[in-house]
Amino acid sequence: MAIAKKLPSGNWRVKVYSHTDANGKKHYESFTAPTKQQAEMAAAKFSNDINHNRADDITVGQAVDLYIKANLSVLSPSTLNGYRSDAKRLKPIANIRIRKLTSNDLQLYINSLIDKNLSAKTIKNTYGLIRTSLKFSGIDQTYKVHMPANPIKKKVAPESEDVIKLFNNASHYMQIAIMLAARHSLRRGEICGLKYKDLDGDMLYVHSDVVKSADGRSWCHKETPKTSTSNRVIYLSQKDLELIGTGESEDYIVPLVPNSIGTNFDRLKKRTGVNIRFHDLRVYFASISAAMGIPEVFTATQGGWKENSQVLRDHYKKPIASINEGYARKLNDYFDNIM
Repeated sequence: MAIAKKLPSGNWRVKVYSHTDANGKKHYESFTAPTKQQAEMAAAKFSNDINHNRADDITVGQAVDLYIKANLSVLSPSTLNGYRSDAKRLKPIANIRIRKLTSNDLQLYINSLIDKNLSAKTIKNTYGLIRTSLKFSGIDQTYKVHMPANPIKKKVAPESEDVIKLFNNASHYMQIAIMLAARHSLRRGEICGLKYKDLDGDMLYVHSDVVKSADGRSWCHKETPKTSTSNRVIYLSQKDLELIGTGESEDYIVPLVPNSIGTNFDRLKKRTGVNIRFHDLRVYFASISAAMGIPEVFTATQGGWKENSQVLRDHYKKPIASINEGYARKLNDYFDNIM
């Protein structure tokens, strides 16, 4: 039970946890009264009411629906679309009362998703929505479940010759997209969100995103980027500027949507025989930066990662085989000379 604290005014105040929103921020209700007992009684009544209203007679499906509706104002269209896609998979457990939900129920459900050959990321996202919704509805217990293992990622970054091959065989707009991803570490949505008004001399302001709409049927321009650290300025070379060219203020620099970039890139891969993902171009950027000895803080700033980002270290900075071979030969030559 929350304990009341005396205020300078002489009144007593109690803060009671209400819910956690979609951004992970906890919200509290405050109760103030002339006496400690009155404040604590008001807080206790609120806690009992909120637990009753949320959890006594509600199903898993209803809990997820309540969570989504409660956070509509803070969810991005793409996040909302993702949640709704995840919610459609809940049918096997949707009618189970949340106070009766067990670890076994959840494990059987997860197993059924694995049997459908869904990716580990999709399964974890779906389970994450369930757990967040349960917590929002007053169920904060620990469930014992085993999640599928993440697939083993490629341990090396793309080679420069492969990136150049893709670039040389691409259409004009795809050359711009490849340049912005490989040389400046922009994501597909960020590339599609750029307009000529975002260009100031050799500086390009990255501050928007193109994402799936809430219903998943179209794309929309979002004036805020994927994360707060994604809001950044990148510096273009003269060759970059010549490739981008000029246009009207509201014209998109790359008039494509993220899916179109992906589709065009897949066709380009088949024509060139280069087997990398478009997102691997961000890996290439981070790995080249590391090989050149560029400070990690600059790489993070330019790529839209947080400072001291473990994600950057674990998933993006990878060895480039040809550069590793060069270093190895340099070491061999050194040891040959001294031994």
